[in-house]
Amino acid sequence: MSTRSEPGRVRILPRPDGLTVEIQPFVHLPGARLRLAAGIVLVLLCALVGAARLGRAWEQALRRGTFTDLPLPVLVALSAAIGVSTPVAVVGVAALGFAEERIEVGPEAVTISLTAFERTRVRRIPRSDLQDWRETYLPLAPWWTWAVRRLAARAGGRLHPVGGAAGPKEKRRIGLALARATATPLVGVWGRPVAPAGESSSGLSC
Repeated sequence: MSTRSEPGRVRILPRPDGLTVEIQPFVHLPGARLRLAAGIVLVLLCALVGAARLGRAWEQALRRGTFTDLPLPVLVALSAAIGVSTPVAVVGVAALGFAEERIEVGPEAVTISLTAFERTRVRRIPRSDLQDWRETYLPLAPWWTWAVRRLAARAGGRLHPVGGAAGPKEKRRIGLALARATATPLVGVWGRPVAPAGESSSGLSC
């Protein structure tokens, strides 16, 4: 395995006794703060446009005394959706921008540390309990990742999410590195082992 650090947000650092994966915050990339601010502004503009249209619908319905254009339950549901989804989306974008994660593979255990909202959550998975690494479409925590495909460690029949703030290609690279370091397979969403580029899945040995 190469001892060269990976460029960008994800750094994969082999050690004599294991491996360390560091996922740096998105805001550390050049121009990331501007893109993050633009994303938040876009979310707020969409919410304002939606709220304005719903406001007109409420005004017309209350003036007429009847809800002909949009039924009252639909109008209430849409208003509540905008009121709830907007702050949640803003918080989610902010969390994606500032979250950082560290995965350490040691001789006895895999330790996953995730820092978000100025709080650090640490999970320790004994190597003896580790069954494999999984790519899955299941909606795993944390909620703010907004990712469709997730990466997880399967241990004791449970899925422990890994690399929540990483992109799809980064997740694949992280999963393959962890599979090699722990001598356990990386299993794709369809249940087949994932091989590194240039290798066939039948020839993958983990």
